[in-house]
Amino acid sequence: MSYLLFVLGLLLLVGGGELLVQSGISLAHKLHLSPLIVGIVLMGVGTSLPELSASLSAMFANPPAPGIAFGNVIGSNISNVLFILGLAALISPIKINKENFRRDGLFILLSVIMLGLIMAFGYIDSIIGIFLLLFITGYFVICYDKQEEQDNARQHIKLKHPVWRLAIFSLIGIAMIVYGADLLVDTASKIADVFGVSKSVMGLTLIAFGTSLPEVTVSTVAAIHRQSAIAFGNIVGSNIANIFLIVGAMGVARSTAVPQMWQSYSIMAAVTALLLICGIIGKIPRWAGLLFLAAYAAYICFLFK
Repeated sequence: MSYLLFVLGLLLLVGGGELLVQSGISLAHKLHLSPLIVGIVLMGVGTSLPELSASLSAMFANPPAPGIAFGNVIGSNISNVLFILGLAALISPIKINKENFRRDGLFILLSVIMLGLIMAFGYIDSIIGIFLLLFITGYFVICYDKQEEQDNARQHIKLKHPVWRLAIFSLIGIAMIVYGADLLVDTASKIADVFGVSKSVMGLTLIAFGTSLPEVTVSTVAAIHRQSAIAFGNIVGSNIANIFLIVGAMGVARSTAVPQMWQSYSIMAAVTALLLICGIIGKIPRWAGLLFLAAYAAYICFLFK
């Protein structure tokens, strides 16, 4: 029964995130909200909502499961680069805008360094959380032009419904995400106990992969339509938000000791360095995508060895 509930939790997370993003964008346009809100806040935060919900649910679980919360963040960042970008590049080679990547690369590097400092400190509270949230706010503002272009490229996902119906869709999406996250964390903990797998490993693998499914959808569809900027930008923005937004929100929500997951953090740092190298080169060819996927398979095998 736990396995069915785990799958149900994943489906609710993905479906709720998709419903909230689509209806939220349409609602913002109908209400004539600014491009900043539509292009940056809704899309940037929307694709990270499953990770955010799952991590916060883990923090408020009884007992709290910070291993799942932080494992979800680290595992999602690894999965985003190796699996999702690898798959997208295999479908269609990815071209990277070097000018835009200079600022994106700086923020993704800062996010990894910041997470390392938090782990070294061994504790996170509301002060650190607010500091991280200020960083993500700065990133949103600096990337205004780029996010506006991405918004224009995604006009096709708007829903043609009246405002009241879009508002209801948005609320339903939020409810699906919240309930799905609770269900996912609760069942993942039970499954981990049954198989003797640590909660950190569950966060790094099943939960991390499950909450990354919206990014899988966006980047895969973008690759099929040869929209490299969306495929690559989606992953970079998501990885930045995973640390600054999600870890920041976790700190504001509840002070807690930070699990010392240095081995997984080192892998994430190495994967980030690989991403930065790709950004400097300006492309991810198909053969590199295949290597990314092979590396992800090796990483999963390493965790369950």
